[in-house]
Amino acid sequence: MKHRTSCLIKYTLLASCVLLLSGCASLHIRTAKNYFDDLYKRIPYKTDGGYRVIDIFYATNRDILDEASSSPTFGKDIAKSMTYGRLNVKIDPRVSIGLMLPDKLKRHGVIGVQEVSKLADEAFIKELSDAVAASPHKSLMIAVFGYKDNFETTAIKTSYFTYLLDINTPVLLFDWPGDQAISIGGYLKARGYANSSGAYLGKLIDDIAKKVKPEKIWINASSLGCQVVCDAFEYLYTNPDYADVEMEIDHVVFAAPDVGQDDFDGQFKNELASLSKKLTTYVSSNDEALLMSGFITGKQRLGRQKSKEDDQAEEAKDMLYLKSLSPDKITLIDVTPINKASYGHGYYLESPEFYDDFYMRILDKEPNVNRRLYLLKYKDKTDYWVLQGGNK
Repeated sequence: MKHRTSCLIKYTLLASCVLLLSGCASLHIRTAKNYFDDLYKRIPYKTDGGYRVIDIFYATNRDILDEASSSPTFGKDIAKSMTYGRLNVKIDPRVSIGLMLPDKLKRHGVIGVQEVSKLADEAFIKELSDAVAASPHKSLMIAVFGYKDNFETTAIKTSYFTYLLDINTPVLLFDWPGDQAISIGGYLKARGYANSSGAYLGKLIDDIAKKVKPEKIWINASSLGCQVVCDAFEYLYTNPDYADVEMEIDHVVFAAPDVGQDDFDGQFKNELASLSKKLTTYVSSNDEALLMSGFITGKQRLGRQKSKEDDQAEEAKDMLYLKSLSPDKITLIDVTPINKASYGHGYYLESPEFYDDFYMRILDKEPNVNRRLYLLKYKDKTDYWVLQGGNK
C-alpha cells in the first residue's frame, strides 16, 4: 500500500512537472538576438594602433579659403552657401577632452583631423541617407558647438562626444564661424554670426527631414551653439516655405546654453512646442563663462540659474518657471554638483555623469531610472532634477 501511494505521488509530481514545462514552452521568450536587436548598438570605429578613428558628416556655412581643393580649409566668415562632406578624426581614448585641444598634442599626432572630403549636395544627401538607413534606429544626431571653436576644434569635439556617448547613429556636425577674437568685441561678433547661422541650420534641418527622412532626429547643442539652434527653430517656425507641421525633432538637448532667458521665455517656447517633441536643458549655478556672457549682454543666461550663494528654493522658482512654459516637453537638470570643468562651462565634454544622463535622455527613459538624479520639488508641478556625482 505504501509502495502504491509512493508511486502515485511520483507520477503526480511527474505529471505536474510535464504540465509546468509545457506551459513554460508556450511562454514568449525573447532570444538573445531579439534582445540585442532592440538595443542602441555601440558606435562603430576604426583603430589606428592605440587610437580610435571616428567618422562623421559635416555641414558648414564658413567661407572656403581654397575653393579648388578637394580637402577644403575654412575661414572665419559666413559664406553665401553651405559646404557638405565627411571627415574622420583620430582620438586617444586615454586622454580627456580637456587635454586633447592644445596645439602641441596635435603637432605630436596624438589627435587631429585626418581627412576632410567635400561632397556635392546630392551626393551628401545620398550618403547621409544610406548611413541613416543602415543605423539600428534610423536616426541622426546633429551637433552644434559654440564660441571660440574653429572647424578643426569642432570636428575634434564632435568626434570625442560621439565616441564617449557611444550610440550607433550617424553624427552630423553643423559648424559655424564661432572662432572670433577672444574679446568683448569678438564675442559680440560671434553672437551676431550665431543669429545669422540659424537660417542655414534651419534650412539644413528641413532638407534632412524631407529628403533623408530619419525616424529620429536628435540635436545636441552647447554654449553659444544653442543660440544657433534657437534661431534655426525660429526660422523654421516663421518661414512659410519651410514650416511643416508634420516635421518634428525627436529630442533637443541644450548644455550650458548661452541664450538669454527672456528670449527663451518669449520666443523659443513657441517654436519648441511646434517642432520638437522634447527639450532637455542642463543648467548650472557655477558657470563662470555664462556669468561673463550675462555681464556683456546685460541679460541672464538660460544655462546659469542664479548663483551658488542664492537660496535653493529661490533658484527653483526661476528654473521651474521655465519648465511651466511647456511642462510635458521641457526637462531641466541642475548639474552644479558634478560641474568641475574649467570656468564651470565645459562639463558637456568632461563629465562622465553628463554622458550617462544624456544617454538616458536619448533612450527616452523616465528620469528616475538614472540613480544619479534626485528630484527637488518647490510646489505642485514645479520640480526639477539635480544630477549628483558618483560619491553620493
